[in-house]
Amino acid sequence: MPLDLLLYIPWFRAEPWMIPTPWGTPIAIHPFGLLVATGVVLGAWVARWKAQRDGLHPETVMNLAGWVLIPGFISAHVFDDLAYRPQLVAEQPWHLLFIWDGISSFGGFFGAVAGAFVWSRRRKLPGLAFADPIAFAFPLGWLFGRTGCFVVHDHPGRVTTFFLGVADYEVGYPPYQVRHDLGLYEVIWSALVVGLFFFLARKQKPRGIYLALLALLYAPVRFSLDFLRATDFAMADTRYFGLTPGHYAAIVLLVIGTLTAISVARRPWPEIPRWARWPEPGPEVVDDAPPRAP
Repeated sequence: MPLDLLLYIPWFRAEPWMIPTPWGTPIAIHPFGLLVATGVVLGAWVARWKAQRDGLHPETVMNLAGWVLIPGFISAHVFDDLAYRPQLVAEQPWHLLFIWDGISSFGGFFGAVAGAFVWSRRRKLPGLAFADPIAFAFPLGWLFGRTGCFVVHDHPGRVTTFFLGVADYEVGYPPYQVRHDLGLYEVIWSALVVGLFFFLARKQKPRGIYLALLALLYAPVRFSLDFLRATDFAMADTRYFGLTPGHYAAIVLLVIGTLTAISVARRPWPEIPRWARWPEPGPEVVDDAPPRAP
C-alpha cells in the first residue's frame, strides 16, 4: 500500500458468516442485518426505560412502536423506489411490493410519522408524549444501523483527501480512490446525539422535546452530507435540479422539527389517562378505562 494511503481508513468489507447446517445448505448471517436487529432490540429496551422514567406505561409505548416500525419499513422501500428509481417503477410497478429490495431512511421517517399519527387518533392519546421515548431511543438504534452501512460500505461518497476517508474504496472501476463513507459520518453523528440525549435526560423535559430535537439535529446534517455523495459512477443517486431526494426530504424534516418544537413550547403538558401511566394504577382506579386496543 502506498505510504499516503496509510493516512486513511483501510478498505474492508464485512462478508456474511456462513453457518453450517445438518442438511448441508449453510445459513448466511449478514453483518448488516445483524447490526440492524441489534439496534432495534436495544432501541426498544431504551424506549421502555425512558417511558417508565417519564411516567408512561411501557406497553403502550411498545404498541406505538409497532405502528411506527411497520409503516416505516414499508414506506422506506416505497420512497426509495419512487424517488431514487422511478424508471424501474415505470417499467416494473410491482417492484413497489418488494419491500426487502432497497430502503430509504427518509421514507422510513415519514412512514413512522404517519403511523404515529394514526395510532394517536385511534387510541386518543397525545402522540408527542408517547413518541418521545421512541425518539429518545432512536439514535442508539441508528448507531447500530449506520454501523451496518459502514461495514458493508453501501453509501459511497466523493473522492477526498479528508483523514476519515476510506482508502481504495471499491466502487466503480479501478483504480480505486479514497472516498468519503457517509455511513461512517452518520455513525459519528449518532454517537454524539446518544450522548447528548442521555445528558439531557438527567432532568425532566417537556414531552415531545426529543422528537423535535431529533428532526432538528438530523435534517441539517443530512442535507450537508448529501452534497458529499458520489456522482462519478453508474449507480449514483438520482438528482432533481442538482439535488438528491435526500436534500428535499431533509428540508421537509426540518419543517416538521420546527413545527414540533413550536408545539412543544406553546402547549401545556398533555394530560395522560391513568391507565396509560406508569406505575400502573391500583385496582381501585375504575375511571377512564382504556379503549379497546386496535
